[in-house]
Amino acid sequence: MLDEGLRRHARGADVVIGVVDHQDRAPIECRAAKFESVTAHLDSGGVGSDEVAVDAIIARRPSVVLVDDMAHLVNGDNEHGRWRDIERIRDAGIDVITTVNVESLQSLGDVVSSITGVHPVGSVPDSVVRDADQIELVDMSPEALRRRLAHGNVYPPEHVDALLANYFRPENLAALRQLALLWVADDVEDRLQDYTADRGITEAWEVRERVVVALTGTAGDALVRRASRIAGRSSAQLIGVHVVSESGAAGPDLEMQRRLVVELGGTYREVAGDDVAQALARFAQVEHATQLVLGAGRASTRRSWLARPTIVASMLQRLGNVDIHVISTEAPSPRGRSHRPPRRPSQPITAKLRFLAWTVCLAGLPVLTFVLTRLRTHISVGTALLLDLTVVIAVAALGGMLPGLAASVFAFGLTNWFLTPPLHTLTVRDAENVVELAVFITVTMVVSLLVDRAARRSREAARARAEAGALARSAATLVGSHDPLPELLEQLRATFSLEAASVLERQGTGWWPTVTVGHDELLTPEAGDAIDLSADGSVRLVVSAGALSPDQLEVLRAFADQLSLALQARVLRADSAKADVLAETNALRAALLQAVSHDLRTPLASIKASATGLLQTGITFTDQDRVDLLVNIDVAADRLDRMVRNLLDMSRLQSGAVVLSTAPVALEDVVAAALTDVPHADRRTIVSVPDSLPLVMADAALLERALANVISNAVAWSPPDAPVRIEAGLIGRSIDVRVIDRGPGVPLALRDAMFLPFQRLGDRSNDTGAGLGLAIAKGFIEAMGARLDVDDTPGGGLTMSFRLPVEAELAGIT
Repeated sequence: MLDEGLRRHARGADVVIGVVDHQDRAPIECRAAKFESVTAHLDSGGVGSDEVAVDAIIARRPSVVLVDDMAHLVNGDNEHGRWRDIERIRDAGIDVITTVNVESLQSLGDVVSSITGVHPVGSVPDSVVRDADQIELVDMSPEALRRRLAHGNVYPPEHVDALLANYFRPENLAALRQLALLWVADDVEDRLQDYTADRGITEAWEVRERVVVALTGTAGDALVRRASRIAGRSSAQLIGVHVVSESGAAGPDLEMQRRLVVELGGTYREVAGDDVAQALARFAQVEHATQLVLGAGRASTRRSWLARPTIVASMLQRLGNVDIHVISTEAPSPRGRSHRPPRRPSQPITAKLRFLAWTVCLAGLPVLTFVLTRLRTHISVGTALLLDLTVVIAVAALGGMLPGLAASVFAFGLTNWFLTPPLHTLTVRDAENVVELAVFITVTMVVSLLVDRAARRSREAARARAEAGALARSAATLVGSHDPLPELLEQLRATFSLEAASVLERQGTGWWPTVTVGHDELLTPEAGDAIDLSADGSVRLVVSAGALSPDQLEVLRAFADQLSLALQARVLRADSAKADVLAETNALRAALLQAVSHDLRTPLASIKASATGLLQTGITFTDQDRVDLLVNIDVAADRLDRMVRNLLDMSRLQSGAVVLSTAPVALEDVVAAALTDVPHADRRTIVSVPDSLPLVMADAALLERALANVISNAVAWSPPDAPVRIEAGLIGRSIDVRVIDRGPGVPLALRDAMFLPFQRLGDRSNDTGAGLGLAIAKGFIEAMGARLDVDDTPGGGLTMSFRLPVEAELAGIT
């Protein structure tokens, strides 16, 4: 707010301060000092506060007034929020730049209260904020805001610890940030709707949920981007599908749409089908789609009673439980040019066309014959047969081979009976008429067969193109994917519209699935079509039995080759992972040997030297010297014991042999027991763990070890005059235990490394152990299902926070 005021002041605007809550922050005070202040000081109950001097500002009439915290209650009056003063100033024609926190928005008060547990004191009606000429969201990640708090840039340092542990927890800040983003997004959408209404824009701008999107390559990228936004609203999977139909013709943008789907985080599939609507519905059912997005222009929605149903109408009939979004893809054409829609690919014969063909056959031919009998004296039999041939070709074109053959025989019989002498008999007297009838029946049958064969070949070609494209994409998947096996199997299932497909591996006497897509029932080589993926037959690809034709099984074998390569790649990756584990194990073993050879030798040498000195008979020791040597032995033995326990604990963590004994425990008892393991803890720590806290669910021994290690680390790094504080408090349904030191801290980039075994970041001596303490603490805490967080200490240092569930929470879950 102050920076915006400075920018406007630099441009010549008259800017004054109405009220600014600087809270003794030097950067705020420095900026505020550059403006004239028109502020009223009010005194209520002995407590003074600065408020907006509305009358004085209106009399002064500046260009801009800066007013902080518009939700502030003047003198604690619930009916008088500072936003009312702002409204009076705006009504006087003076611009106001103000601030408001997201929790102060009236519509979000109950949500904020449920998230943070704190009910906002003041609120501002949403309509007042939305009425602003400009809204700017000051966005900051929770981590960055917590760092500002820790450095004392927002509140005085003495209040920061409590705020960080309560209201300003990372999860609270993340939730409030999301609320702010959503609220501002709604405001942008409202403004966009006003904008479109003012300019007469009628296209739909609203976006909704999730998505299988049908791609034709003729709608550009608008359809894909709309579908992506629909999927993004519900974090759904985006799947783009193109149906290769009879003609195989696709729009010029199909490849661009495919790339865009992948770039937006979705997957692309192609399926072959004679009927686009049927193939698309089948794909949606196989994928268990809940939302289907279709693109439609004006041309694609025009229908007549002769036309086949539109894709949209067919989808509505076939997918009763799937929500269908029809997105307009009509693009405005350049001025002076007519916009011609792309040619529609030919479609397979529908039931309506077959019905129409049979109608023409059974009604049209008798009507034509009746007309020809009235003109018998004016036309020859050859002319009549040519007219019949025209009708038969039309029937074959409409209905295919069967109606065409039936029309051919029917036309032959009608012509022979009613038009060929002798009439009303099947006998043909004239040889010329015999030839004409024979040629007619032959030609019509050949035409019907050719029409049907052409349609069948087109469908086979379309399916072959789709299968070839699927194989090409499977090769790309094999190269580009980290684990291509699931993706290849999914592509195979989508290409052939299979109910299920699985890669099975023989183990002993049974078969076990490596990867399965589709229905959950277990496929076996006996329950489906199987293809060997390995030379010894121990790995097989199995698909639904009887789902594929012999030709498709041949294509499936090509897919099997790709799957074999994917299996080999998976084996190589597994071997690589084992090699990485062995390398880590070797590194750990080397570090362990180093610790044993160096860190363990130091206390052993101290014990050996002290014990050897005490055993010397030729040396006279004073009582104090003898005590000092015994103390050295005791301290070195304790250090050696801690190091051995740490090594054993790390071995348990590395091998996964940690056994939990979770039970309700009193936190104050665990903290007290942990302090007994920390040298000089009574002088170097301040403990604030109330005994009124509820019990926590934890393994007492593991929690004690973790706390002891963290406290010991904090004591080792804190200055002698700065004690380590150990605090605990109830946060929601968890208890936070914080170990706060005033040491040098750890840079953010090294905080992950500080929990690795044998890490001693910045150690100044060799007396600090083997670097296992924090690694063990984190491992034990995570093994109990709790959490260990690291943050800056306000004023310098490091704060370690244990987040432990209280007893009631786990009891409720159980």
